[in-house]
Amino acid sequence: MAKAKRPRVLTPAEHGDAMPAQCPWLEPGESGEHLDIMDFPTFLLTRLAATARNAVTMHYLESSGLSLPEWRLLTLVARYTTLSFSEVTAGSSMDKGQVSRTLHSIHRKGLINLSSASPTVSADSVQSALSPRVEVSITPAGQDLYEQILPLARARQVKLLGLMSPAEREVFHAVGRRLLQQLPLLDEDV
Repeated sequence: MAKAKRPRVLTPAEHGDAMPAQCPWLEPGESGEHLDIMDFPTFLLTRLAATARNAVTMHYLESSGLSLPEWRLLTLVARYTTLSFSEVTAGSSMDKGQVSRTLHSIHRKGLINLSSASPTVSADSVQSALSPRVEVSITPAGQDLYEQILPLARARQVKLLGLMSPAEREVFHAVGRRLLQQLPLLDEDV
């Protein structure tokens, strides 16, 4: 018995270039049966974030020697001056392990200070394992680097915004903000 040929599946690059005749999200089916995996909203959001990171953010970070997670945490600390480890974790949308590794990395580069907010936490434990009692603050070198990169980052973000009309910007911003508020509540209806 001959095997039936499976239809050729488009690669992500091919799929991204092929504009559907209509939005596949208008009639996804009651349980999503009309959605191709490449049409999943989460797939589009992931691809969009990765593409934006590569085309926009990495452009200004390459010369600084910072990774994207390092830049994210440096900007957070620069904005709030002094934060606890818990506040950094909550404000970063990163897991505790990644926050800990990233803070240690930028601390070794001399961009932030790590200090104990409690007399019961020794200097050794601040270096080895970050706890909620550890405070994070920016150093003068970290502030200088932040101030050096920020104008480049802003200019690159303006270029990204230039890819959308003013009306598209408004819709994108409103939908993005609404999804950020509502996604954590998604499982409450189940």
